This record gives sequence, C-alpha cells and structure tokens, in this order.
Amino acid sequence: MPNIKYLNSGRDKSKVSPYSEKVLIDLMKSSGIKTITITSTARTALDQARIMYTNLERHGISHQKRLYGVFGDKIIDEYSSLKSKGKSKFEIINGMMLKINAIGPRKVSKHAGNPKKLNVIDIAPSSIGLTVRKKFESFVKKEPRVSQFFTPPKDPAYHLEIPQP
Repeated sequence: MPNIKYLNSGRDKSKVSPYSEKVLIDLMKSSGIKTITITSTARTALDQARIMYTNLERHGISHQKRLYGVFGDKIIDEYSSLKSKGKSKFEIINGMMLKINAIGPRKVSKHAGNPKKLNVIDIAPSSIGLTVRKKFESFVKKEPRVSQFFTPPKDPAYHLEIPQP
C-alpha cells in the first residue's frame, strides 16, 4: 500500500482531503512509488510570506519572479523594497504578509486559497526515486483529476492542484 508522509503532519495532513489522497495513491500505484513526502499544502498569508522570504533569500529575486505571476511579483517587490531599507527579517515578512492580505492571498498563490475547493499539494522530488520520476510526471500530466502540475526547475517541488468534488 502506498504511504503518504507529511513533512509537517500537524500543519498539513488535515488540509489534504480523502479525495486528494485517493488521487495521489492512484498516481503512486500507477508509477510504482511506495512513499511520497508532502512538504506543503494550504497556507495562511503569514506562511506564504515566510516561505517566499526564505526562497528569496535562498534563490534570489529573478529566480522567484519566474515562479509567480503579477500579484506574486508585487510581494517580491515589497521584499526588495524593505530589504533595501535595511529592515529586519521580521519586518520584511510582516510587510510581505500585509501586502499579501491587501492583494488577496489566493491571487498571490493558490496555496493560500480555500482547500475545500482546491487542494494544492507540494511533493518533495527527493521522496520519489530517480528511476520513477519521469513515469510519475507522465501519469500526473495525464490525470484528469489534477488541474495544474508544475515540476522542477519551474517549481522546487512537484506542485499539484486537485479541484475538490
């Protein structure tokens, strides 16, 4: 039986519906994968700001601008502005969070939307063996229950969007 692990079970397990778990298990069975690790699901505006801050520090502005649309870019611009003013990490994340809330969290990232309507799930590529990754990607791309799918390097994780029935 396929096993779904959670990097942060307390935060994320309750945000993945039984329907989405069934989709993931079906994909795992088709691909011959025994275990996956979910690294992120639904996020608050604060979570989104914190994650964006960490990724901006790690990967840089130009890399992150390739991940987000116009609304995410506004949050990245807020980061850049506050950073250039010498603000602290706390002040920058708080400023980013305020900007996310002003714009509308779901406009910035689907992770910040309503998980009862759309489960947005990130899976650690490292949790899927190198020999089955292409097979997994192929099955996900053909899966009609998955509305959107991003893979590395566009996204650092396997990013799946599963509309809820």
